[in-house]
Amino acid sequence: MIRTWFDGLPREARWVFATAAALLSVLLATTVVQLTALTVENLRSTARLEPRIARMLGYEASAAELELAAKQFLVSVDSLSYQNDDDANATGARLQQTLRGFAEDVGLIVVGSQVAVMNSKDDSEQDEALDHFDQLIVDLSLDGPPLALDAFLVSLSQHSPALTAVSMEMQRKRLSRRDSKEMAEFLSVRLRVVALRVAG
Repeated sequence: MIRTWFDGLPREARWVFATAAALLSVLLATTVVQLTALTVENLRSTARLEPRIARMLGYEASAAELELAAKQFLVSVDSLSYQNDDDANATGARLQQTLRGFAEDVGLIVVGSQVAVMNSKDDSEQDEALDHFDQLIVDLSLDGPPLALDAFLVSLSQHSPALTAVSMEMQRKRLSRRDSKEMAEFLSVRLRVVALRVAG
């Protein structure tokens, strides 16, 4: 039917119609090719973004867990180190007084004590995990019976923030004529205790 209608047209009209149909076909083909290329590009982009989207959805799903872990980390830091609400030297002096108090409470004689602060910036060779902490170092010289030393070490282990005895030298105390017989079992102890403080 269309063929009959087309054959019935004058020659010039057939040329115009054929040209228009060809142009329309080219335009339609170009549009189809562009849409196909756009669809393929979108599919590629989606495939590239899928891992990121999945990761972001995973982060979103685990946000509550991450917040809980962050709170637990802060509690751990609080129990393991002094906060930086005060000057490092003042915190070191308080620590020194605490240790002297522990020693005296259990019956040890404090012969001497010295405190030092090692800032996180001072030691380039330290463990990277300690970069955010200052070290408070207290050297103690103590005299007393072994049981008192045991009690002192228990006090250290129970203290919060955490305290660590990093070195200890012991020897039997040399007695002078003035010393009582009770001191015959005394030990002379040199002890180094380290605590951490959050760097300011």
